[in-house]
Amino acid sequence: MNKQIVVICCIFFTGYGYAQDIQTPKKIFDVSISLEGFGGDYVTNSMGVQAGVDFRINKQTSMQCDARYIFDVPSLKGYYVNNVDNLQGLAVGNEIKFYAWKFRDELQGGYYGSKLIFMYTEASRSEYTVKRGKVGAYGILGWKYIDKSGFLFEASGGVGIQLISSYSSGKNYPREYQSTEFPWSKKYDSGTSLLPDITANIRIGWRF
Repeated sequence: MNKQIVVICCIFFTGYGYAQDIQTPKKIFDVSISLEGFGGDYVTNSMGVQAGVDFRINKQTSMQCDARYIFDVPSLKGYYVNNVDNLQGLAVGNEIKFYAWKFRDELQGGYYGSKLIFMYTEASRSEYTVKRGKVGAYGILGWKYIDKSGFLFEASGGVGIQLISSYSSGKNYPREYQSTEFPWSKKYDSGTSLLPDITANIRIGWRF
């Protein structure tokens, strides 16, 4: 888990450093929390907390860097096919936004762009451990609104592909029946699959 944390942090801070290097003298950055993060990994009884910063690159472009901490919620067992214990995970995301339909000021209004996500989780099931990784790439459309006080509201969505890989280890690892990830037949406990995916998010925050 420690190696994966280091990799995730490197990805996040690489995006942060790149955005800092290419900013123009007029600095604009937005700090926000994302409702997307509350779903955890979306395939187990988990939730998450996600926050991020959107950096100005130029008058029409910005870069969003997000980080999410994922954890299991025992009270959600029974609502998911994949019930787990002691889940911990991290996810990072980077978005490049091109503001084609600007509203009132630069870096707000309608935009299109690209989004990358990397997620890693470890969880316990019976007496074995599941390690799961996901990489996703998406095309997105969104809208950002900033009022005069600096309050931020943003909504976005898109479609793309995801590569999911799972590995299990332990003496009670099931060789036959394994639960699957909705809505696909990908086994949660093992295997690698390339699948279509959708993404949607709402951000609330503040511009500085």
